[in-house]
Amino acid sequence: MDNKKTFGAYILQRRKELGMTQKEFAQKLYVTESAVSKWERGLSYPDITLLLNICSVLDISEHELLTGSEDIHARNAEKLASKYLLLSKRYRVVFFIIYGLTLLGCAIGNLAAQHRLDWFFIVLSSVLVAASLTLTPVFADLYPKTEKLKGPLTALSFILSLELLLLVCCLYTGGDWFWVAGVSVLFGLSLVLLPFLLPCLPLPACFDGRRTSLYLLTETALLLLLLFVCQVYTGGHWFLITAVSVLFGLGFFILPVLLRQLPLPEPLCRHKTLLYFAVQTPLLMFLLLAADSRLFLTLSLPVSLLCLILPWALMAVIRYLPFNGLIRAGLCFGLTGLWTWLFPAALEFVLSLRYGPADTAYPLNIPFDFSQWGGNQTAMNVIAIVLFSFAALCAGFLIAGIAPELKRRKK
Repeated sequence: MDNKKTFGAYILQRRKELGMTQKEFAQKLYVTESAVSKWERGLSYPDITLLLNICSVLDISEHELLTGSEDIHARNAEKLASKYLLLSKRYRVVFFIIYGLTLLGCAIGNLAAQHRLDWFFIVLSSVLVAASLTLTPVFADLYPKTEKLKGPLTALSFILSLELLLLVCCLYTGGDWFWVAGVSVLFGLSLVLLPFLLPCLPLPACFDGRRTSLYLLTETALLLLLLFVCQVYTGGHWFLITAVSVLFGLGFFILPVLLRQLPLPEPLCRHKTLLYFAVQTPLLMFLLLAADSRLFLTLSLPVSLLCLILPWALMAVIRYLPFNGLIRAGLCFGLTGLWTWLFPAALEFVLSLRYGPADTAYPLNIPFDFSQWGGNQTAMNVIAIVLFSFAALCAGFLIAGIAPELKRRKK
């Protein structure tokens, strides 16, 4: 009974606040006055089909009607929303007035001074840059479809307006530097803004979990474009070797991420390390060829192959040999020691083919003598210590790895 009285008292209060009589209220709901009277006296509830109409007539929410009390939080939220919309509208109007008066004053001043519009377009593009930062977020909030894209839209409008400003300044000064400046600005801004924009962009499902790869590929492409534009601007012929150098250097850091995230065919998924080496090695060879094609076959290629033997061998041992970690570690130490021992002699042989035999040959039988330290003997002793250390590590890891295998096989 108390709920009915609370319900009826709230309807009575709202009706009187709106200045309606029972008769007017009943007419709007198409019910009798006696029915309204029973509601307000707490004798009965209205039919459930009338609830929406009652809320509409009394200008209340369903929650307020069912609880019989005013929803203060909801009404405060509505008031704040109304204030925000009004403030947003005034904000737009104020900035439109400021930008409009600025453009009008500059146009009049330009016409009065030069009798034509020239530097006015610089002011116009500058105003567009400012408007992209101040008005784009406000306009994006007005529509539900663009509200979630407020950040990307603001960044895109800022970049476009800034590029337009550079173009207008280039045309005004009669220069030819726009492409270099434009691509430089685009590369710099994307380097900073793209990590924040990619999570907000509605990308296809195939890019889920691959946004880092997309960022790295985009920045690499923009960097290569910047190098190409700079070469065209300076009239040089250095783009090819610079591009290959950049790709080779960035490959050390970018390629592992790309190989992990890109959708590779199933047979290649287990050979990502091999793919990494297979990409970086040709890039290195091409870089050496572009650096000096005359020395490539006789010097650069054989020396680089000698240097690459060790990393390729270590990769093959670590990735593909079916042994436990201790055995593979021992083999890696053994291969490193063997390469350290033979590499100076192999390098001396390659150099002799190009420049002739050296005066003194590198001895494969290291003449070490730990009782003497001085001159060339010190170098021989150090080399011997390094080789003995690799040999000891190799033997130790092999023994530690083979022993458990033998015990397991006996069992």
